[in-house]
Amino acid sequence: MLTRAQLNKAINDKIKAEFPTIPIQSSDVEEGFSRPSFFVSLETNRGEGFQFSNLRDMTCRILFFPTSRYQYMEEAYDVMDRLEKLFGLSFTVEDRTITIDSATADVIDKVVHFDFDFSYYDDPAIDPDAGTNQEKMQELNFRE
Repeated sequence: MLTRAQLNKAINDKIKAEFPTIPIQSSDVEEGFSRPSFFVSLETNRGEGFQFSNLRDMTCRILFFPTSRYQYMEEAYDVMDRLEKLFGLSFTVEDRTITIDSATADVIDKVVHFDFDFSYYDDPAIDPDAGTNQEKMQELNFRE
């Protein structure tokens, strides 16, 4: 089963590879932060459990704070284009490929807001910390 920490790390690793000199802030964006910088958050829109699988529908929100608050449009457009290319169709987490359903990019209050939605099914019987996947029971013989 994929954890939110695994998803977040995979997304952050992609951003770090594309923008190696720009830090990703892990603190609250309301408080002090350096510019330029990214802030990444994951939100669960819907989670639904079934007998043999779980559905998770999520949104990833990436905020980019340009170097300057006053001359930012060119840098903002460049980052928007690169994020759209980076998260255009899918991203890889561990040994899985997650398909991106939709993405939006806007500049709001001089900050780039890049959001993308994705959903995936996961097997709750697979423990990511166990190291190996455990096989499900195939057949049970029962005698009274």
